[in-house]
Amino acid sequence: MKGFTFANIHSSTYELYVRSDNRTIAPSLRKNEFVIPGRHGTLDFGNNTYEPRFITMELFLVRKSMEDLRQQARDIAHWLSKSGVLVFDDEPDKAYQAKVYENIDIEEIAAYGKSMVTFECQPFAESLEYRQVNIPNITTKPYEIPLNVKGTSETCCIITIKNNGTTNVNNITIVRKAGI
Repeated sequence: MKGFTFANIHSSTYELYVRSDNRTIAPSLRKNEFVIPGRHGTLDFGNNTYEPRFITMELFLVRKSMEDLRQQARDIAHWLSKSGVLVFDDEPDKAYQAKVYENIDIEEIAAYGKSMVTFECQPFAESLEYRQVNIPNITTKPYEIPLNVKGTSETCCIITIKNNGTTNVNNITIVRKAGI
């Protein structure tokens, strides 16, 4: 069964059947335009920044009794009330920072339930491989850590260096070599 992982829990944990209703291939470009009185049209200052991405899914719940269905719905609501990383089974190497802000309704039909959920995500997916690079015990000088970022958008990065030893570490140099 195809599904998704959110906040480190897979949808199969809640016995959900999932249908992706809207997974856009690109987020909306943010407008940065100004109206000048007495001038036709607008001035577009661009900036090429993007709006959050909205991903909508249809969730199907199946239970033996109405009581079980209601409990399953409450468990799912609790799970989806968090914020976390959203990963789809058909794109296991990509993750979206996501949170659900809209209410989640459930349509009950006998012991079946159907619900729509919309995740508000940061505009671009992150590479799980790139996100979790961990190089332990660097003891030689110089030391190179090659990272091949295959993204489609410019992005910031955070490099965290932690000294687990008792000796001071000095003269750290970080060099970015642009790909050719």
